[in-house]
Amino acid sequence: MIMQECTSHMVEFWEEFSHMDATNETTCVDTTVIASIADKLFQVMPLLRKRMLRLDGVQAEHGIPLSHVQVLAMLEEPGSMSVSEISRRFGIAKPNITPLVDRLISAGLVERVRNKADRRVVDVYILDSGREKLKEIQQSLYDHVLNWSNSVSPEDYVELNNALTTIIRVLGEL
Repeated sequence: MIMQECTSHMVEFWEEFSHMDATNETTCVDTTVIASIADKLFQVMPLLRKRMLRLDGVQAEHGIPLSHVQVLAMLEEPGSMSVSEISRRFGIAKPNITPLVDRLISAGLVERVRNKADRRVVDVYILDSGREKLKEIQQSLYDHVLNWSNSVSPEDYVELNNALTTIIRVLGEL
């Protein structure tokens, strides 16, 4: 019901702007494309949260909030990162990252170490237990996506993968 109401509001918004055949002067992008993207973003949010990611289920199954999983995933490849870099990537203030890191430390998933080159910098290192927790969560998400095979065609899997790759690339450049 709510999704239908939201969609109808976006349809009204889209109809209001779709008659325009103008180009945004600062970006040289057709304003109807911009309006369409805004509409699709609005529609995809609940679909990602509920159907694709099952974030509530992941949190319940693994006993870890999404923000903690995101930090573990961020740390996985480099192995460590400064608190400032984690803060920058999340787009939130450093003082708000500290309690999150504290909870990860309490859970035994990461450790905080002063940077040897610059003692003012605090680095966060993922521990083996953090890597293992992340691996369990990634396996759960893999299994969830695999379960779609009853209703998603192989071609749609490829198309979804390509679309997500494009989203990561485009949004990563912002």
